[in-house]
Amino acid sequence: MAKRFVHIISILITGFILLLLTAANASAQISIDECDTMEFSVLSRATIPEPHYVWAIYNTSTDPVNVLDKTTQLDPDIYFVDGMYASGEGSTVKVTGLPVGFYLVRINVWDEEKCTDNVEAYLLEVKEKELDFTLEADSVCIGEPTTVRIIFTGVGPYTIQYTIGDAVTPSTYNLNGGVIGPVVEIPINEPLPVGETPFWIMEIVDGVCKTYQYTDDNRPGTGILIYPKPAQQPIYLKED
Repeated sequence: MAKRFVHIISILITGFILLLLTAANASAQISIDECDTMEFSVLSRATIPEPHYVWAIYNTSTDPVNVLDKTTQLDPDIYFVDGMYASGEGSTVKVTGLPVGFYLVRINVWDEEKCTDNVEAYLLEVKEKELDFTLEADSVCIGEPTTVRIIFTGVGPYTIQYTIGDAVTPSTYNLNGGVIGPVVEIPINEPLPVGETPFWIMEIVDGVCKTYQYTDDNRPGTGILIYPKPAQQPIYLKED
């Protein structure tokens, strides 16, 4: 489930305002993770008809100069949620699906009765989404059941591909979403030899929007430790 953020634009100054962002005020930018949804909403001009709000999205940098550069404008049909504002109109807009980078979200509002035309822009940084989890494995005696646990900090759904030992073809585990910080418990049903058997994660698909693939150099893993059973010793009764 993608997180949703809301930015309320409470005041639009009367007159024609073109906000030119520079390095000096870039620190006031809005930051979200990729796959998250950002909602922008204008509440202060309730009497203005919906078609008089026009939104646009532009590629930019940390030091934007001209927010009206048409060469950097993105297709609103793609980045406004569900095509609700495919024409870029409405007092509220939801932006989603932007790749990692910097963007300008521009709002243009005009009031025919007061003869005003307002433009403001907001610097939006989309950060790379990191997948955070830890691995744990049981240590048991040979022949006993064992389990590997994957402890996530986010919210699923997740599809996990993993291998055990020298297996070439990965196995798959599917986890439904809705739980924050889910713990995946993968039972190891195959008999394992005495010693340590590696458990490797090959790929995790974040059902929200992203696939994490791991190579031999960076794949997460843990060891399943199997002990031999203690040798049985004869039992003697102590004599007085």
